[in-house]
Amino acid sequence: MSLRGKACIVGIGETEHRRVWPGRSMFGLCAEAAAEAIRDAGLRREDIDGLMTYGGPVYPGPMAEYIGIQARHFGVGAGFMGGSSGCALALAANAVANGMAENVIFVGGGARDPSNPDASIYMGGPAGGPPSMQSEFYNPYGPTIAANNTYGLLYTRHMYEFGTKQEQLARIPVNQRFNAQKNPRSAFRDQPITVEDVLNSRYVNYPLHLLECVMPVAGAIAYVVTTAERAQVLKQPPVYLLGIGLSQGYANSYYNPNILETPVRYSAEAAYNMSGYGPRDIQFAEFYD
Repeated sequence: MSLRGKACIVGIGETEHRRVWPGRSMFGLCAEAAAEAIRDAGLRREDIDGLMTYGGPVYPGPMAEYIGIQARHFGVGAGFMGGSSGCALALAANAVANGMAENVIFVGGGARDPSNPDASIYMGGPAGGPPSMQSEFYNPYGPTIAANNTYGLLYTRHMYEFGTKQEQLARIPVNQRFNAQKNPRSAFRDQPITVEDVLNSRYVNYPLHLLECVMPVAGAIAYVVTTAERAQVLKQPPVYLLGIGLSQGYANSYYNPNILETPVRYSAEAAYNMSGYGPRDIQFAEFYD
């Protein structure tokens, strides 16, 4: 079934983002973002009957208790690592389009409070990752945080296969920092970097430099999804979902026959087909990793 035009986002919430946030908790920041999203949509907390979170470590049950939402018809965690918010959008859209819930909220975030380990949980996992992401190719060289083992292998293979230079790869974080400079909620506002800064930062896992690695931050986001029909009577102009695709890869990319073929090859095609648009029609694109 196509979801084109059947579901939409009607409210958003976002806290400021910081590198660490002493004195705040994951639940507190998520509650702040959730309240803003519900208010932005012109709804009440009692109107929300579906809840989505990141999954572990942000499970929907404890989150529902903390923010006082009764997910009577739909509650689930979307464990898609850093892509969880996009995965949650697909699931929430399916839920409202098929009558499983009327208004679904997604919320996720973390605090990274150095003085409170329980508040410092964030998406990214422990050093070295879960057991499924530890292997004979990783363990002899020691653990790395998040996906930096995988990306070290991917970068090296890309350089070998296509002749890619480190200067070219360094432009990715430089451009991302540039885009963050005008965002008042960004943890990196007023902190631009250059290609030279990236190349002069220490290696974390060759050929990855420190400034090319994911920087975990403290903060939270939330959004409310409902049907196109219900959106017509709400506060904000709806943002319609036109096309979406999900594709699951392996935890260890070297199991793929082609290590450089990522799941977006399939998810992007599915999203384009559902929407009726193609790459040449896109005027704005935002990429994760």
